[in-house]
Amino acid sequence: MVAAATLGQDDLRDRITLTNGRTITGRLATPHAAEELLVMQGGKRVRVEVAKVKSKRLVADQMIEFFKRRDQHGASRRARKYLVDWANTNGLANMAQLQALELVLQDDTDADMHRFLGHRLRNKRWSWPHAGKYLTLQKLKDSLAKTPMRFAGERFALRCDAGLLTNLHALLDLERLGVTWFEQFGKDLNLNEVLKPIEIQTYRNEIEFPKWGFRPRPYFEPPPHNDLGHTFYAGSQPKRPEDLFFLGTHGLLYRTLIGEGNQLDSRGRVCAWLEVGLSMHMQKTMQGPPGFAAPSTLRDVDLDAMTALGRSYRITHIVHLPMYGSFYMTDDSATAINWSAAAMFTTWLLAEKKADKTRPQFLKYIRTALADRQGDSSTTFDRIMGKPIEQYEEPWRAWLNKVAGN
Repeated sequence: MVAAATLGQDDLRDRITLTNGRTITGRLATPHAAEELLVMQGGKRVRVEVAKVKSKRLVADQMIEFFKRRDQHGASRRARKYLVDWANTNGLANMAQLQALELVLQDDTDADMHRFLGHRLRNKRWSWPHAGKYLTLQKLKDSLAKTPMRFAGERFALRCDAGLLTNLHALLDLERLGVTWFEQFGKDLNLNEVLKPIEIQTYRNEIEFPKWGFRPRPYFEPPPHNDLGHTFYAGSQPKRPEDLFFLGTHGLLYRTLIGEGNQLDSRGRVCAWLEVGLSMHMQKTMQGPPGFAAPSTLRDVDLDAMTALGRSYRITHIVHLPMYGSFYMTDDSATAINWSAAAMFTTWLLAEKKADKTRPQFLKYIRTALADRQGDSSTTFDRIMGKPIEQYEEPWRAWLNKVAGN
């Protein structure tokens, strides 16, 4: 229904102006590179020395501005209609369409937004394009179970089999997650830009959801296998898909930092505990009403700290946990402890307000373990963190007890 922006030769939305006055257009793949930038022009790669760059106008910056304006506009329909025009004229055609879709899904009589989206007025009812046909909104909704709808944003695309407005809001929240991910970690981790949307598929309930283990739990399948994230809605009136931000972050990790997963094993991951830990860290970071997610103080950390304290294994065991066997295969207390331990060890190592300043070294470790594919090597952890992992046992446990309220 919403066509993705052209990602080939025609996607020249990033503009880099050099000190000699020359302008280079394309998509900047390495926005935080220290010495040399890589600009993609379709199949052509253009390398630019950072020292010769005078200024940059990037899609990423426009995305920051889009959400700044959206937050300011809030519930004002008039202001959000202006945002459609702003996004469309500032290189964010897909975001303009998503904003227009929200408006018509909230008010089916908005003729301006229907026309903007290419809908047709027939017998005083608007018809929507879907699967090669034009359907009334009700018929479109009825067809979703057999023919899911795909919404395309900038860094994410979402396919759904029900709940158009709820899923549209989920995609807007994923896009805000992408902005937050780059704001919090882009420079420190030297992240690559997302030049092709990360595909997410939602299911109307856990029965339709193709679970990956005993318990229905969202999961991401990295390339070269499926390159797709799966989640579902739970409960009678769900506001968001389950673990939406966990899933989106896992996709971002593979697109911006890791690259491809294990070529031979679809269950293999580069560093399972770290992938789970970082993804759950962002799951706890993103909060707010549907469609207006924003970073905030971490939530539910006391419960996870209490669960992590139930760990019977030594801290050295955490870095060697396999993804499927330790986080998905079974539904028991040991699995719950693994999830909480990975999440809370990551959050503790990232924390800035504590006596042991581990964040700078931990960021280097993340880059080495994931981008440089050192994986779950405890030797790598010890070397980069500056001391054996065993020495973190006591201070981490003390922090867990404090957070848990013990």
